[in-house]
Amino acid sequence: MSIMTEKHTLRVFDEDLKALRDEIVNLATQVNDELAGAVRALIAGDHAAASDVIESDSRVDDLQDRVNAHTTRTLARQQAMADDLRAILAAARIAPHLERIGDYAKNTAKRTLRLSRPVDKELAAQFHWMGARIGSMLHRVTDAYLRHDAELANVAWSDDAELDAVYAKLFNYLRERMCQDSASVADGTQLLFIAKGLERAGDHVTDIAEEVYLMVTGQPLQGPRPKVDESGAASSAKDG
Repeated sequence: MSIMTEKHTLRVFDEDLKALRDEIVNLATQVNDELAGAVRALIAGDHAAASDVIESDSRVDDLQDRVNAHTTRTLARQQAMADDLRAILAAARIAPHLERIGDYAKNTAKRTLRLSRPVDKELAAQFHWMGARIGSMLHRVTDAYLRHDAELANVAWSDDAELDAVYAKLFNYLRERMCQDSASVADGTQLLFIAKGLERAGDHVTDIAEEVYLMVTGQPLQGPRPKVDESGAASSAKDG
């Protein structure tokens, strides 16, 4: 049984660890909600909803600050055993990745405000798919974090390849359309940045999966993760 599920000698340490886990989950939930809201606003061309996402980003920053403060306090209060120390340090490393995903949600909302018109149905379907996939990945990796499930973290780590492939198709579609229609360049440029931001958000989810796997096993994930660039060519992103 993982030491995270056992009672420590000092009850306050158990409470600190639980509070830290809860704060990471709250941060992940807030980020997921913002990202989903940003994609919905993009597809609907809803400027009011996009503005709401931008304004809500301060909540992500506040939650990250709470994680950082709680991590420092917990480390100072107790001399943690190996498993617990990995969990505390993992929380400290996971929080910045979640904050960056929140930034991509905010940037999606900001660029939505700059579009001259809502996206068409074909683009809407692809952006919806990307947003849903990132949400699913983030839910899975959060579940892996809560469950201390290394295998589930490994699955979340591998999920990014299909997201990269869809991004590559979307990138090439937008580029071709901009070449054919000069009037689409302004909106197309904003949409390219949005698509790239969503792709990067997916990368941060895989980084979180790596942190969860290390937290649980004490070992880094091994092997190259498939990566697809804008041309659609596959490569290895990292050799764990």
